Amino acid sequence: PFQRKHPQLEFHEVQAIFADPRSVQNQNRTMSTKAVLAGTAAGVALALVVTELIKRSKRQAPKSIKLEYFPIEAAAEKVRLAFVMTDTPFEDVRIPFKEWGARKATAKYGQMPILTIDGKEIYQSRAMVQYAGKLGDGSLYPEADALLIDEVIGLSDDLARDWMPGLYSGMNPAKFGYDGISDDDKTALVIKMRGKFVSEILPKYLQWFTDLLNATEGPFFCGGTITIADLVVLPQLKIFTKGVVDHVPKDVLEAYPVITTWMAAMLATPKIKAWYDAQK
Repeated sequence: PFQRKHPQLEFHEVQAIFADPRSVQNQNRTMSTKAVLAGTAAGVALALVVTELIKRSKRQAPKSIKLEYFPIEAAAEKVRLAFVMTDTPFEDVRIPFKEWGARKATAKYGQMPILTIDGKEIYQSRAMVQYAGKLGDGSLYPEADALLIDEVIGLSDDLARDWMPGLYSGMNPAKFGYDGISDDDKTALVIKMRGKFVSEILPKYLQWFTDLLNATEGPFFCGGTITIADLVVLPQLKIFTKGVVDHVPKDVLEAYPVITTWMAAMLATPKIKAWYDAQK
């Protein structure tokens, strides 16, 4: 009844009602202060209005979104997927590696991805995916599951950190103190570092992810609904199955059927499937 009588109610007005119950009478509201405080049917209706206004404020899409990254998945893919899953239009700018130098000169931290929202640049992909998860109906990053979602993302961050030595041994060994090594020594280093990652490090994370999935009542990390936790982990593990990472066998996940079943469910999700079909 309250919502029908007051379709013009704005969020700041609701806040005022809670802050000063007398404002109900002052604004000639038909609901009594006693009803609001006692939790009557009218009070429940008011609570529903508040909930809806909060959701609306969270999911209000900006006028323009631009995401800049290299023409690969890596750090930006989870953000792209979050926009895809929330039906949020965005400009997907893929900067060729040879053009990165010029863009890097103007990048705040000298890195990508870079997310521009209504003209304002935002950095750090974790902040981006959390922002994107609150768009739409907010179901990608629900408050009720936020702690578990953040735990999964934190584990993903740990995996990314432990993969860095293996990754950069091939890309930039000097980053880890291997300066001026020969090509043969570089190849030997890559084999050693990635071999250790595959045999000792990755299996621990795959088991931990398996345990998290087994603890839910649905196919995803938080049950029956995809959240940003799933979108963060998907591209991180998917890259190892593509056969493009030297000395990491593309069947490296096969010993973990819970993981492969989860990944299959993710890739079969209509919006995600359509996204990757369009990339072919």
